[in-house]
Amino acid sequence: MTQFICGLLHGVDESKRVLAIKTKHRVRFFYMAKSIFSTFMNYFGPGIYVFMTVTKESRTYKGYRVQNVINVDKVMEPNRQKPKLFYDLSIIRSGIRTIVNTDKPKLFLDLEMSMPPYRNYQTFVSEVIQAGMVLSDDQDKLLIEHAFFIKPKLFPDISERTRKFLKIQQNEVDAGKDYHEFHRIFMDILRKYRPTIYVWGKNDKLELKKMNSIHQLEDFTVKAQFVDLLQLHKIYFNLKNDLGLFAAYNMYSTEALDQQRHDAFQDASITRNVFFWFREVANGRLAVELGKDLSDKKENENENKS
Repeated sequence: MTQFICGLLHGVDESKRVLAIKTKHRVRFFYMAKSIFSTFMNYFGPGIYVFMTVTKESRTYKGYRVQNVINVDKVMEPNRQKPKLFYDLSIIRSGIRTIVNTDKPKLFLDLEMSMPPYRNYQTFVSEVIQAGMVLSDDQDKLLIEHAFFIKPKLFPDISERTRKFLKIQQNEVDAGKDYHEFHRIFMDILRKYRPTIYVWGKNDKLELKKMNSIHQLEDFTVKAQFVDLLQLHKIYFNLKNDLGLFAAYNMYSTEALDQQRHDAFQDASITRNVFFWFREVANGRLAVELGKDLSDKKENENENKS
């Protein structure tokens, strides 16, 4: 259970990362995890008002009775008619809402890359060897689906590590398309539909840029609009650690996915589902409850022992 609190900053114990907030004529104490405290500590000075989401339960921590801070929602300094706003999560979320409500076609993309061998990997360069693409129109109607392997150029024989991790065989990759063909397909989609490209994480865009350079082809990553759906989740929910794609799916879905196959088309399809759920959240039509951040839990446990 959580609650929203706001009040005047009364004091800060930096060594213990505890904030004293004066709310309704009494001072209460709130504990911040390292990642949150380091983000906002420079704002914590005299006359600052802090708005936060905190745990409803309190606990004893190093001489204080504290509640844990989950999110910082706003930090401001009142100044008569012109208050100084340092941070406002509602404004940030409004910007994200604008991004996900675009009426452009949407291309959901996922790639799998080759992995280095267990030995003699010093000169190894990863290459895209599998692509999954799901294209929707501006009304979210499914238009195109692509799923295929791509033959690597620099290291044609994929490593044992790659085969084990992706659960694929060399003959499947050998029967794949040349990267030039993938590039042509991608460029055709960009020219015809001009979609926003949604990916999970930043690696796919970086790998495509590298592949275009390796094959001396036009770098479509320069002009195409890529949106990192993982980063939007981190910002919107104020997450401290990266969220896995399957973890995000399970956060929204009532039917959990137990095991990720590391299949590009499956992951592209899941990214599409996660996008639609996330858009519902951003528009206030769906509420989700985030799981406990394990890093914070371990941190709290360790500090309770000290």
